[in-house]
Amino acid sequence: MENVKIYHSLGRGPVIAAICFIVAGLCELIAYGLGFLTLTGSVRWTPSLIGLFGVGLGFSFLIPWWKEKNKKIPFLEVTDDKVVMNSLKSWEIPFSEVEEFFFTDITKQLIGIRYKENVEAQKLESAHSAGNAVRQMNKMLIGAQEGIPTYRLSMKPQPLLDLLNQRLEAYRSTHA
Repeated sequence: MENVKIYHSLGRGPVIAAICFIVAGLCELIAYGLGFLTLTGSVRWTPSLIGLFGVGLGFSFLIPWWKEKNKKIPFLEVTDDKVVMNSLKSWEIPFSEVEEFFFTDITKQLIGIRYKENVEAQKLESAHSAGNAVRQMNKMLIGAQEGIPTYRLSMKPQPLLDLLNQRLEAYRSTHA
């Protein structure tokens, strides 16, 4: 089967990033204006912190857009034997380690990855303490240690989930 490359919907990323940067700029102007009113430090810092959050959020929309537009790197690539996810870092999800893909309990915008029991235990053992805590918290909240976000993608969540499970079944039938 041919590899399926899935990109972010490129139209909204820069627009949302621009809105985030505008909000961040307005928050910084408010913080600067409040500085002249000699209010307490906590009141002055609140808009600045909101502004910094807006900048970070803006970059979270802008970086994937830039990588996909300029470098032609897909967010997801589904092959016959694995899924490659290129977000801020790239990682592979081999079908040999996966039990199933499913929609998480929280939202249908996140596809959970249920690993085989031995792989789940190995991932918990090999993670550092903070990573281990995050994996356990993810397991409690979404029912899986890891997930694939599906918002802003060129493929809708349900067809993507169907594709992943079809490729998983095809892999199992050829490697049984």
